[in-house]
Amino acid sequence: MINSDRLNSIRAFVQAARAGGFSLAAEQLGQSRSTVGKAVARLESRLQVKLFQRTTRSLSLTSEGQRFYEDCLQILASLDAAENRLAQHAREPAGRLRVSAPPLFGEKWVLPVLLPLTQHWNALALDMEFTTQRIDLAAEGVDLAIRIGDPGQHAELTARHLGSQPLLLCASPTLVGQVPLIAHLDDLSAYPHLTLLEQGRSQPWLLKNQQDELLHWPPAGRLRLSTMSAVYAASKAGQGIAQLPHWLVNDDIRDGRLVEILPQSRGCSLPIYAVWLKTPAMPQRLRYAIDALLAAFPH
Repeated sequence: MINSDRLNSIRAFVQAARAGGFSLAAEQLGQSRSTVGKAVARLESRLQVKLFQRTTRSLSLTSEGQRFYEDCLQILASLDAAENRLAQHAREPAGRLRVSAPPLFGEKWVLPVLLPLTQHWNALALDMEFTTQRIDLAAEGVDLAIRIGDPGQHAELTARHLGSQPLLLCASPTLVGQVPLIAHLDDLSAYPHLTLLEQGRSQPWLLKNQQDELLHWPPAGRLRLSTMSAVYAASKAGQGIAQLPHWLVNDDIRDGRLVEILPQSRGCSLPIYAVWLKTPAMPQRLRYAIDALLAAFPH
């Protein structure tokens, strides 16, 4: 018979294995580090096997611990599925939905879709983190991540395509009027460029040449900014040409605040995905969020 202490020990062990340490696992479980550590110690004592290899700096599974971890995942998934089946009558989304998204895209397109859910369902809470970092959903306790480009290949992940992000070369009308009209990629050298700076490197522009071949075109590196919002603001201020996503500049181009340059050189669009951990029974809060995002984004 599985009593509550055994089940809590298993949950503490699984969370520690996912998080890679007792401190983060304790934070995610809402417990003290000592509580988690003692629960795992009791589990090891009862099983008479060492589950973790401990050092002062790291925590890793032993071979026995790895096998037990995989078995525990299946057991907990079955328990979650059973609980969710019993709670199918409760169709309203509830609990805390934890979402990660790129800063500008998340603020402009994702948050406006999810906020109405919290207004409609009083039992639903939302934590939303805006970051350019590709986080580990299990380790960080995140339910849903929005990713642009490669969604990531992992056996525990599910990805759903939301839409695409075409990239446009654009600049302010004032800047474009200062030098001869741009007709070819070589003409870009007459203008200053605004480069997105990531991890100390200038990001190339994805462009197509006259032969319809995709290029990673290197913009001049004199003006490099670390956020897309800064690149966007500088382009509207006439500081240079930038490559920016269509969803961000569409209104500015329509209203004449920016002009598209070399539309024939548009590179391939980047896909946008919703990504979450595989689960045999999806929580209603996650299902409602995914459905809302799918309905909001054109395909």
